[in-house]
Amino acid sequence: MAGYDNNKLGELRPNQIITTFGPGAVVDAVKDSVTILDIPYWKDKGKKIIDGRLASYLNVDAFYMPRTSFAHGIPVVTFPYWHVCSKCGRLFDARGIINDDLDKYLKFSVNCPDCHWRAYPARFITICENGHMSDFPWRWWVHRGDTDCKGKMRMYSTGNTSTLSDMRVECSCGARRSMSGATQARNFEGLSCSGMHPFRPHTRHEHCEKQVIPSQRGASNVYFAVTRSAISIPPWINPLYNLIDEHLRDIEQAKKMAVRFGHSEEEGLQQIYEEYFSDYARDEFGAAYERRMKNIKEFTEIKRMEYEAITHHNDPTYQSNKKHFKAEEDALPEYFKHYFKRIIRITRLREVRVLLGFTRVDAPDPDADEQPNIVYLTKGRDERWLPAVEINGEGIFIEFNRQTLAKWLTEPKTREISEKYAASYREYCESKGWTIKADRNAVYVLMHAFSHLLIKQMAMSSGYSSSAIRERIYFDDKMAGVLLYTGSSDKEGSLGGLVELGTAEQMTSLMREAFQEALVCTNDPECMNTLPAGKNSNGAACHSCCMISETACENGNRMLDRGLVVPLSGREETSYFRELVNELCQVEI
Repeated sequence: MAGYDNNKLGELRPNQIITTFGPGAVVDAVKDSVTILDIPYWKDKGKKIIDGRLASYLNVDAFYMPRTSFAHGIPVVTFPYWHVCSKCGRLFDARGIINDDLDKYLKFSVNCPDCHWRAYPARFITICENGHMSDFPWRWWVHRGDTDCKGKMRMYSTGNTSTLSDMRVECSCGARRSMSGATQARNFEGLSCSGMHPFRPHTRHEHCEKQVIPSQRGASNVYFAVTRSAISIPPWINPLYNLIDEHLRDIEQAKKMAVRFGHSEEEGLQQIYEEYFSDYARDEFGAAYERRMKNIKEFTEIKRMEYEAITHHNDPTYQSNKKHFKAEEDALPEYFKHYFKRIIRITRLREVRVLLGFTRVDAPDPDADEQPNIVYLTKGRDERWLPAVEINGEGIFIEFNRQTLAKWLTEPKTREISEKYAASYREYCESKGWTIKADRNAVYVLMHAFSHLLIKQMAMSSGYSSSAIRERIYFDDKMAGVLLYTGSSDKEGSLGGLVELGTAEQMTSLMREAFQEALVCTNDPECMNTLPAGKNSNGAACHSCCMISETACENGNRMLDRGLVVPLSGREETSYFRELVNELCQVEI
């Protein structure tokens, strides 16, 4: 973030801005609490990142990495505005103090206007489902409703306990109230949202009729980043495609100018070809440009392209550029062929992760194309762009045997629980207002739970923590696979330990250990007897057996059930790997 002479407000890595502390998030800086401003306020942009598929899907010209050096920081504003004096407890709005003497604020932070001691930001704020965020309504709270009182307020603790009931706020007019219940939404009924976006300080407040939801500024429901990512695959990483993306605005401008002067768009395109693309054949350029301009409308299309590239990695079409994508594959042992079609070690991959915006209160769906309540970042006028990071790493791709999956789904018990999962997912999405493109049945839950169980075991021997290994699930009528991958946005390459686990021998050992761990959970029998119902989209899954860090999970630890992976007591028929578990673990249930 921005520095001022020798006084930094704080430091963030580019990857943190994309995933955790993007525009609209509340960040505890060194001397104050701040929120990151929207991207039109950014003076500098970092390295340009090119990914034609994501750019087409998100309707932007390019992506740029956030520039977070000392000389080129990310702009912020203080939030919450209300601060509390560390000595006298004075509760006050700090905006006037900051605007009157910005240099003093950057050097000493916020001081109390009465005793001049250091003040700290108030811990309470309010948010709403539409993404707005405001200060806690201190005067409304202490006076138990709307008031015109402008008296001085102070906050103090009785010191008896550390609970909110022993924190008091009082006004100089004599009104006082405990902070007990200050985080419960029912105590704010009738108080409408202010429609405020602190990360856009120069825009008007929006009209919003949502009820305010009280929260603490560091609570996890205050900010959920909405991101989209893509694995860089041939032919989209060929130099020609990258060159087209670099000159896309030039191409559009040349076509417009050609039409303006009475020529055809094709003549304008020919002029651009001669100026920038003459090293390539005209037909090759035309085909690449046509493919780039076909807008990708659904995120599933991006995953389908990746799936095709990974499963056909030996095809010469997908071997044209090994800088960002390189894969190798060994023959599967006989005991795996019934369950898997192939296991591929991806020794080199690049993921481009883009920040679109954020939500508050509820986490977004990672694959939904249309979701309400998302606050989208402003893409810019002259050049449409969004912040992004590129992550270089490695991975293991496991493709399931679709014929075995189809047969497994026809079993009565499996079909019954599959319908429950599809209904539960549909109900959950409808309650959130998400658009459903395809139901997620037992196959998705199986692959998701299997992915989590492997991640927990891989973390033991790969050199990565479980939060650093991410999953990418490929699921629809023509896809059935999981990609477990990792990498770093701060350096080229990775540790190399994950790919080493992709051999048949290592995978056999990993699966044996994963199955053994999944057979018994410390929360059994409660965990093993859980089934999806209503908005609860999980079965036999909890933090002791299946759930992992939400930075690693693609779907917020939803749609999990180890009972579809291993045979649990009373649910043996729903296990996909029933015979393999018996063979590897030497147990029979």
